[in-house]
Amino acid sequence: MGWGITGTMLSGMLVWGGVGWLLDRWLETRVFTLVGVLLGLGVAIYLVVVKYGAVEPPAGGRPTSTTRGGQRSRPPEYRKTQKGRR
Repeated sequence: MGWGITGTMLSGMLVWGGVGWLLDRWLETRVFTLVGVLLGLGVAIYLVVVKYGAVEPPAGGRPTSTTRGGQRSRPPEYRKTQKGRR
């Protein structure tokens, strides 16, 4: 997991920093490399949070599930739709 996060962060900064560097060379400016690196870092952080999840909640907090055993509650049999009563 650690190498995946590191690789995602580095590759995001390198790829978008490289795009910014190419734009700087093409437009003869000096600002797009920094913008590209920062954009790559932001996108990489977003991808890491989406892929690996957020930080675990502290112990002793409120439970996330309101049903017993962590299972989803299902409606009783008499509540089936017409499509289910064939």
